[in-house]
Amino acid sequence: MRMKVPEVKRCCCCVPLRHGIILFGLINIIFSMLAVTSLVITTELKKSQLIDGSSLEVVTSTILFSIFGMSVILNIMLLFAGCQKDVLMLRLYLYYGVVTTLAALVPTFILVSRMMTFDVCLALFAICMQWYVIILVRSEIVKLEQASLRAEERSLAHEVTIDVPDRDTLL
Repeated sequence: MRMKVPEVKRCCCCVPLRHGIILFGLINIIFSMLAVTSLVITTELKKSQLIDGSSLEVVTSTILFSIFGMSVILNIMLLFAGCQKDVLMLRLYLYYGVVTTLAALVPTFILVSRMMTFDVCLALFAICMQWYVIILVRSEIVKLEQASLRAEERSLAHEVTIDVPDRDTLL
């Protein structure tokens, strides 16, 4: 049995899909920049007060820092892709989103093992938002590809074919 990914027509049931992707791209950039800033500050504080077990937290923070750093760059790409309706860049963001969301589960499980409830809730919220953006981007890709296919079919329907028998020459 094959599971189908949901397809949405509008973002948050009220905003056009492309505008919603741009809006979530902006939100993700702001969230990622705040997260990077917070991680840098907490990592530096923990490095200066290195106690037993905190080295794992520093490594976890470094991994999250890398993920959020790439997130800023690729969310800027998402903004351009959404504005320009570029299927290739949207598809690239889709692959990035799936990989980083799965990668973000590892540090989240480490936070769960450390009983850091607030951090776990924030991480799970960010992961859920990312999955929603992934569904939005996939829906936009499907919509753009269908529109492209319809436009191609229309252009083929309007093409006039001239049938010239083989025995007749044009000159």
